[in-house]
Amino acid sequence: MNLSHVPAPFAEDPPPAPKEHRGDDRWILLRPHDTVQVRDGRTFDGGTGGIAETVHPWPSTVAGALASKDGGLGGEPESVRGPILARRMEGHTEEWLSYFRVPLDLYRPRTDDTDVRRMSPGEREEGVFTDLDEVTPGLRMFTAHVKDQGSGTDGEKAPEPIDRWMSGEALQNYLHGDLVDFGAEVPEDELDLADEKPLEPELRVGLAIDPETRTAKHGALYQATHLRLHERWAFAAHVTPHPGRHRPLEKVTGPVRFGGMARMADIDPAPGLEWPERPSSFPDGRLLLYVATPGVWPKGWLPPIENSGAELIAALVDAPLAVATASPDRDARKFRSTRFLYYAVPPGAVYLMKFPNADDAERWAERYHGRALPLPKHIHRPADVRLATAGFGVVLTGVWS
Repeated sequence: MNLSHVPAPFAEDPPPAPKEHRGDDRWILLRPHDTVQVRDGRTFDGGTGGIAETVHPWPSTVAGALASKDGGLGGEPESVRGPILARRMEGHTEEWLSYFRVPLDLYRPRTDDTDVRRMSPGEREEGVFTDLDEVTPGLRMFTAHVKDQGSGTDGEKAPEPIDRWMSGEALQNYLHGDLVDFGAEVPEDELDLADEKPLEPELRVGLAIDPETRTAKHGALYQATHLRLHERWAFAAHVTPHPGRHRPLEKVTGPVRFGGMARMADIDPAPGLEWPERPSSFPDGRLLLYVATPGVWPKGWLPPIENSGAELIAALVDAPLAVATASPDRDARKFRSTRFLYYAVPPGAVYLMKFPNADDAERWAERYHGRALPLPKHIHRPADVRLATAGFGVVLTGVWS
């Protein structure tokens, strides 16, 4: 993601510091009745060749559903952190396990192998400069093992990240430095990957509607890709309600609109769900930052850590996600004023930070682990946009050496 991918406009308004974890925080599940359709923001026309693509529900999709007056909280919660995916445990009807994107520095060194190798932060060769030096001088790049780096000839390909979901327990081992060292290999079983794809695409056929007459447009058929959760899977989020202002979370059961105007989801409690625990110490002030939900930040790929006192040592980020957001309204003018497009850092991105000492790193991790990084600037549109409290940019902290 380059620096041109900046979700402007940002305005100079320092946000309040994150609040401490409270006793009324709750994990909840969103369990769709049917398929989910969340548009990717690209325009399309009904008729020959018209195809509407869908994406994984954004944090704003979940936050909007929970704020619903019908079946939801009846107003915006203080914050929503998610969504992640959750799977019901085998043989249990009420216990759930969390799942996260595999970190981008893990890859399969050989296409026919079941082992996984971890990239290493490479040293910058003398005399090599990049456009990133204007913002982060001397930034080191993650590199694959020399034997695994495809040359692009004779059909060789560079290693690709593992586009799968790993359990929260395995991710916790990764964050604690117990899963695999830089440059080392580990059996794929250690990642505790989901046995199936939690979300399966389904192709549907639709008919465009005239917004004025609310009747079908002649010859305006189109294709739309929907996503269906497998049985035993659900979307999950960690919610902090406004105490006394909305319905108690335990009384919020849905159904609420989710992933389409006519598509509904139930809201259930999520027993057993927790964020992976952070390490208890960070030797030499070395802290690993893992992005759990899409990060929309003022400087594109660069997390808002300029006031942390830490140096950014290395970064590994995949292609940006185009995030389209809007608030439904039958008034077309109001609806258009709520539409906006952002470019987000995808979940699984990894950053290596270096604090002056272990105590500073531990205090920072305690403050932000399992929370969204604070934006140094608010986004202003006709109404303020609260991306951090809507679940964008939630991070987890780990160690590196």
